[in-house]
Amino acid sequence: MTARHSGPQKPTEDRTKAAATREAKGSVQEAIGKLIGDDAVRRRGTAEKEAGAADASDIPESSRP
Repeated sequence: MTARHSGPQKPTEDRTKAAATREAKGSVQEAIGKLIGDDAVRRRGTAEKEAGAADASDIPESSRP
């Protein structure tokens, strides 16, 4: 499980890139889980992908590069 912390905020560009990377890694993990038939891996990948999308939605559109 991934924990969020409320440390200092990164610049918007770094946060956007990190959110996109997290979402992509989650998608890959989800696909691997589907291929090998492992429901736990698939659920973890889905959760990570959704967390990356949620992180991206926390960044205002006007601040995105």
